[in-house]
Parts: sequence; C-alpha cells; structure tokens
Amino acid sequence: MTQQDTTFRTSDTTLATFLITKNFPLLRIDYTQPRFEHHFPLSEEIQELANRCLSGNALTDPMAFNRINRKLLRIIHQRIQWRDD
Repeated sequence: MTQQDTTFRTSDTTLATFLITKNFPLLRIDYTQPRFEHHFPLSEEIQELANRCLSGNALTDPMAFNRINRKLLRIIHQRIQWRDD
C-alpha cells in the first residue's frame, strides 16, 4: 500500500474490495506494475479504514463484499477498468 500525489494505491485486492463496499470510488486499476494497483482518492478516512481492514478490525456486509469481490476479480482477469453498474 502506498500513497502518491492524490491517490491511495494498493495491490491488495481484498482491501480494494473492502474500500469499494465502503463507497470509495475505484478510480482505476494500473496493470503496468508487476502487481497491479488499485487507485482510490486519497483521504484520511480511506487511510483509517485501510488500517482497520489490514489489522482485522473492520466490518462490512458479507454479501456485498462477496458480490463486489467477484466482480473485481472478473475485471482483473479481463484486464479492464471498473465501471459502476
């Protein structure tokens, strides 16, 4: 997980899924890195939620998480960008 400029970046797909369930917009997926990166708008709130998720102290709706995770994995497999449905 890194922060550059005005984006929060992570190569952790589980974390990216969690952030999407918390209504943070996935700006893009960078496939040029050896481990692709998910880009989100940078904020204190996203950093706090990411820390809680990575430490195992975050809660989310499991059905929403599962649905979004499956969609994100399908998008990654196709190497396309996230689009809201």
